[in-house]
Amino acid sequence: MPFAIEHVTIRCRSIETSVDYYRRMFAARVILRRNLAGSKRIVFLRIGDTMLELMDMGPASEPVDPREHYGVHHIGIKVDDFDSVYRDLKAKGADFLGEPFEPTPGIRLAFLREPNGAVIELAQRDPKIFQEAINKGTVNW
Repeated sequence: MPFAIEHVTIRCRSIETSVDYYRRMFAARVILRRNLAGSKRIVFLRIGDTMLELMDMGPASEPVDPREHYGVHHIGIKVDDFDSVYRDLKAKGADFLGEPFEPTPGIRLAFLREPNGAVIELAQRDPKIFQEAINKGTVNW
């Protein structure tokens, strides 16, 4: 049976702030809004071929730095023109956690934090270089 990750969910401090953020930063489209009992809301967004579920479920604990705990670490977003996307997001006020870097030539990465504390990775991978790495099975970069 084939599997595919259907969506990723983020619990939001302010669902409308989060919707606006993903629309502005990543051209996300709202595809469904759900109103649940107790004023709880869920919004499904489409970013490329992927769904992102935003949940407004009431008070929650502030997250710890997701780069320093077990469990989900970040959401990766594939881009075709890294420099252009990076400049665009920076101009829009994206909260980058450091400068872009290349773990090896042909692979470009940068991490940013979204309004709820989730970390997003921008990734541009040269398909040939990445396929060569896959073929090796293990690389040291």
